[in-house]
Amino acid sequence: MDRLDEQSKSKLLTLPQVVGVGYGFKEVKGVKTEQEAIIVLVTKKLPPEQLTEHELVPKNVNSMVTDVIEVGELKALEVEMLEPLQSRTEKVRPAPPGVSIGHYLITAGTFGAVVYDNSTAQPMILSNNHVLANATNGNDQRASINDRIYQPGPVDFVHVDLGYADRQYIIACLKRFVNLADYPAINVVDCAIGEPLENSMIIPDILEIGLVQGVTTPVINMDVKKSGRTTGLTFGQITVLDAMVDVQYGPGRILRFDHQIITTNMSSPGDSGSLLLDVNNLAVGLLFAGSNTATIHNPIQDVLDLLSVNFG
Repeated sequence: MDRLDEQSKSKLLTLPQVVGVGYGFKEVKGVKTEQEAIIVLVTKKLPPEQLTEHELVPKNVNSMVTDVIEVGELKALEVEMLEPLQSRTEKVRPAPPGVSIGHYLITAGTFGAVVYDNSTAQPMILSNNHVLANATNGNDQRASINDRIYQPGPVDFVHVDLGYADRQYIIACLKRFVNLADYPAINVVDCAIGEPLENSMIIPDILEIGLVQGVTTPVINMDVKKSGRTTGLTFGQITVLDAMVDVQYGPGRILRFDHQIITTNMSSPGDSGSLLLDVNNLAVGLLFAGSNTATIHNPIQDVLDLLSVNFG
């Protein structure tokens, strides 16, 4: 499959309603074909007569056919007021990946996996920057190294302790994060790690999944699964690869990501930080955003490389 360059993707993203561009297989009347296509994701499909000629998605780009898919607005999946799975929002020690976690200034996300520092082999908690580091760009004072991280995330214990951030819920301190670069800069990952206060506070077995068996490369139509705070164990399929997407990070803040993995919808707000795995428990991606019809993940090898960690 020929790859679109960054400039070609960016140009398509200037068209009305377009929020993502990647590669996949064309759908005809809801049925996936074997024809390779450039997938153009839009918030809402508009009738051609409502658009000028210059606003229409071209039928072909770089000699490849295009396919326009409606996905709604893509958002970083931090908790809204959704009813989560109670078993995943309680304090658990030792805590397994798949439960609620969060920086002291956020609502809650998901403890994705246990990873190990490349130089010290210290076990670490893997999740998103927007879960463990409050979506910081590194210069905005939204987070600092050694900030406290709670399990469960703050939104899941405030109703118990009337907003009092009791020390009993602190599980880790923020160790490393990759800055979230503001538009028009391009991100590849939304990730961070926290160091547990004591190693005995965490275990590596992902809730309802088990141990990570290694890393694999994503492919179109791959069957995948994740274990997250809000929707628990869910299954999906990879639909788009190498996607450039624009993601909402709260009011007035849109961040651009490239080389992303898109799956069928397998998440809700609060599932951010979940690890995406194939049927053999090989890690594929790190879930961070989505809509009602699609879920978006960082390629896991980029996450591991940029954080200098491994699965042991």
